[in-house]
Amino acid sequence: MANELYKEGKGETAPQNRNPARDLRPRNWWQRMINLFLCLVILGAGIAGASYLNKTAPKAQKRRPPRMDPLVKVEMIQKTDERATVRAMGTVIPALEMVLKSRVPGEIMTTHPEFIEGGILSKGTKILQIDPRDYTLSLAQKKSRVANARYALKLELGYQDVAKREWELLKGDKPPKKMDRELALRKPHLEKARAELEAAKAELKMAELNLSRTTILAPFNAIVRKTMVEIGSQITTQEALAELVGTDEYWIQVSIPVDRLKWITIPTRIGNAGANVRIRFGSGPESSHVRKGKVIKLLGDLEAEGRMARVLVAVKDPLDRKTPNAKRPPLLIGEYVRVEIDGREIRDVYKIPRPALRDNSRIWVTGHDGLLKIRKVVTVWRDTETVLLKDGLKEGEWLIVSDLASPVEGMTVLTEHPVMQKPDGQGMPPSRTGKSGWNFLSRFDSDRDGKVSREEFKGRAPVFQSLDSNGDGFVSKDEASSGRPPDPKDS
Repeated sequence: MANELYKEGKGETAPQNRNPARDLRPRNWWQRMINLFLCLVILGAGIAGASYLNKTAPKAQKRRPPRMDPLVKVEMIQKTDERATVRAMGTVIPALEMVLKSRVPGEIMTTHPEFIEGGILSKGTKILQIDPRDYTLSLAQKKSRVANARYALKLELGYQDVAKREWELLKGDKPPKKMDRELALRKPHLEKARAELEAAKAELKMAELNLSRTTILAPFNAIVRKTMVEIGSQITTQEALAELVGTDEYWIQVSIPVDRLKWITIPTRIGNAGANVRIRFGSGPESSHVRKGKVIKLLGDLEAEGRMARVLVAVKDPLDRKTPNAKRPPLLIGEYVRVEIDGREIRDVYKIPRPALRDNSRIWVTGHDGLLKIRKVVTVWRDTETVLLKDGLKEGEWLIVSDLASPVEGMTVLTEHPVMQKPDGQGMPPSRTGKSGWNFLSRFDSDRDGKVSREEFKGRAPVFQSLDSNGDGFVSKDEASSGRPPDPKDS
């Protein structure tokens, strides 16, 4: 029906049995091909653009990185004769101290104005006065008894003459017995009278002595450490009155390791000279006050806690009573002080700073070649500040005294003064001078133009100025080879 209507209206024959899906297949295939082609074109263009950018981009020029050798500080060390110094700490103690006591009882009547804690008394000064009246009366009684004894002795001597004449008349022809003769001549009576006189004299001396003991004098130059009595105190025999400390000399008890004793001169007999000692004391940041002393003896036992030996150092006139010095304070009992004891002299040794000793047995040295050498050494003496070496350094070598983060044997190091040479040309062999200038350029000439600018030089400005002899702002090989030490005005 449809076909017929089609024919009538158009005058054509209508298509029969047409499939729409079959008509779309060719069109879809061509569309895919076009899309694929466009993707390939875009991908190729991206690859070509990236390749072009990579080829035309600016390239960084390769440059050899500059050598960064570590900068070290060195010192020239030579053999010398050194004296070992034993440094230690000590405590000031009294050389002479006593408890002042009374030998007679009584009441304290007067005291010296300096009879107070901290008071200073000279030898023979009257310190205390005990009431003397009782002893004055006792002295008078003893004098009376001596007079009576003398009177009795004189009477007995008169009786001796009478008895002798009577004996001559009565003895007859018979030989007398010894006992009869002594009784007749009154010899026992005479001995008794003489003994009574001697006893009376002794009692008189005792009374005089007790009277003198009522006046108490300072037995030596002393400082009063403590007082126990005052005016009006009633004291008894042997009662403590005060504690006194002698001021002519103080001792310092110093604790030192036992192995240090062999370096110290310790007198073994009275009168022998001991080692000289410097005593440093004070409360400031550094002990600026100094006194001198001498080692006098070694105590016979060790400390109970530290197991260290103890020596005594004598200090004369610790309070400056004989030689007043207002700028120096006195030593105080119980004060903790530093001491420096002069030890024995050691000949032909190297003296180096304590920090320059590495790992307790090694040192770092360098020479003209600028290479680090790690050398094992044996120490002769060491303390907190210095170390003495018998061997370990050679002529033409310098000791490295600064630290290195990672020291390696044979590594190149840069010294603080690149050319270690004296103004007169000594200190570096002539044959090594040119090589030294070459080493300087190899260390600093980063752009390899044959000279070193101030920017390339890693050291201090005064050192660079001392090497730049012509003042052009560059150091050449010749200038480095004949460089001079830094001028003090430049620093």
